[in-house]
Amino acid sequence: CLFVELFQAWQMLEKPWKAFLKLLGIVLFLFFCGLLPWIDNIAHIFGFLSGLLLSFTFLPYVTFGTLDKYRKRALILLSLLVYVGLMSSLVVWFYIYPINWHWLEHLTCLPFTSKFCERYDIDHVVH
Repeated sequence: CLFVELFQAWQMLEKPWKAFLKLLGIVLFLFFCGLLPWIDNIAHIFGFLSGLLLSFTFLPYVTFGTLDKYRKRALILLSLLVYVGLMSSLVVWFYIYPINWHWLEHLTCLPFTSKFCERYDIDHVVH
């Protein structure tokens, strides 16, 4: 939600890149914390993307002229379409035709040592 507010008010901020880098630093820190066992990074990543897309759709926005108004309305429509596509693909990948990508398991627990993810039941040996 903060990213969307930042993007919507980009023209009003004196140093928008500074605010963007602060938010990005927080997100990257939390992503690296998600590489520890028992923190579901995959759910957090897709939750972040879903929240970002739905925030573009439902948050109020300030327009700077007619062209900006139409650009933001197009962004709302595009965000809704991408959200529907994302949710549809997740349903297909996880329920209809389950994917089995071994590298995807390492987003949930990165085996820093041979026994780091042992209690999490992730086999870190690539066959």
